[in-house]
Amino acid sequence: MLQKSYHTKASDLILTYIENKNNCCFTAGELSAFLREQGINVNKTTIYRNLDKMTAAGKLIRHKSPVADGYTYQSTEDQNHCEEHMHFQCCKCGSIVHLSDKKTADYLNELSKNLNIEIDLKLSSLNGLCKKCRNQE
Repeated sequence: MLQKSYHTKASDLILTYIENKNNCCFTAGELSAFLREQGINVNKTTIYRNLDKMTAAGKLIRHKSPVADGYTYQSTEDQNHCEEHMHFQCCKCGSIVHLSDKKTADYLNELSKNLNIEIDLKLSSLNGLCKKCRNQE
């Protein structure tokens, strides 16, 4: 039996929040704080359930947070074919850069072929410092 999808004010606000992030990463805690600011008290389980559903549906990408325990999320709305390229994640601010250039793709395809492995690009990322965080040091 299929589970019904309920349309609530909280779920509408979650969608609004994600749409307004303009391809920036966010955490469940940041989403929770936004909902509280809007006068909506939603428990963490509900927030994670919504994020998990959206991730499973391919509407969000979930990355292990480099700066805290947990995950960061990012909308896939403007990112077509995230499964076809690797990502770079800043260890300081958690921002994500899509490495969709041809050289990187060619290298990863050659690496996969040479090592006889299959790389899940959507889940793969290189870590380091982004330009903004490097300039702050």
